[in-house]
Amino acid sequence: MGHIPLAALRPGDKAIVAALPQGGRHLARLLAFGILPGVTLEVLQTFPVYVLAVGHTRLAIDREIASQITVGR
Repeated sequence: MGHIPLAALRPGDKAIVAALPQGGRHLARLLAFGILPGVTLEVLQTFPVYVLAVGHTRLAIDREIASQITVGR
């Protein structure tokens, strides 16, 4: 199974986080909200920002961050 950027998903798609951006300013925030490799998330919205569901948590991220998260289906 290939991995793709989270930004390639559409609303309603579910995927498993494969990899996160290494270092950088966004990594700590993603980890704090439970976005870890192996976690299943659902894309709720893609415009104007990406809204993700991770368990009972909803998180809004911009396209730049969504492009750096790699997922598998």
